[in-house]
Amino acid sequence: MKKLSILFGLVMIVVTAFPLSSVLADGPIEGRAGRAEVRYLEGMIDHHQMALDMAQDCLNKATTESVRTLCQNILDAQSTEIETMQGWLQDWYGIDYTPMSMADHMSMMSMMEMMQGMSMEDMMGMMEGMDMSGNMMEMMMQMMSMMGGDMPGMEGMGGMGGMGGMNGMGQMGDMPMMMGMMAGLNQLEGVEYEIAWLEAMIDHHDDAVHMSERILEIAEHEELRTLAQSIIDAQTSEIEAMEGLITELSTVQ
Repeated sequence: MKKLSILFGLVMIVVTAFPLSSVLADGPIEGRAGRAEVRYLEGMIDHHQMALDMAQDCLNKATTESVRTLCQNILDAQSTEIETMQGWLQDWYGIDYTPMSMADHMSMMSMMEMMQGMSMEDMMGMMEGMDMSGNMMEMMMQMMSMMGGDMPGMEGMGGMGGMGGMNGMGQMGDMPMMMGMMAGLNQLEGVEYEIAWLEAMIDHHDDAVHMSERILEIAEHEELRTLAQSIIDAQTSEIEAMEGLITELSTVQ
């Protein structure tokens, strides 16, 4: 169990602290503001993708019309913002960034669990026999390299020594929290599900607000500052609306 917990933590560190897109940048990101903008854009794209996964789950299960409307609004607004942020990463920094869904993360963790105790050759053979996207394959290779000191046949491939660049934008813990939350929601139905979903989305929105408040102090691109302020305003308003919906739904339980 201890080994599995360590492995789970390593997966989360790689996913959140070492985004795949950083490898695809045209060159080194210079300056604190530039690095902060990249961290924010990549982190917020991933954060938005979590919200999209949650909102789609809501549309599949919620029956209260006001809750369903909120979920659809989140899907519409945050899908557009993801496209905008992906465009800026490409235009400003030459980075092609595609977020992984929660389902992809779960698949990756399942594969990492299967790989425990395997030699590097066996792991490579297993990966070659799987139908994985280029992004997931590259991410798996990064994780295998970083975990080299702890896995058979991978000694000397970097181990944990290369883990000095955590993004610092509050993303550590988001993915395991979201996956745990979604597992809990899967056990609920009706109004109980809707209230729990709203509570989880309030916490999720709160993280986005704090991330955006921090980038306002550093960002140089005016477009990014405008988007960050828009996220603060929109998601603060949605938090208030969700608090009201929770109050309403609580009266019908």
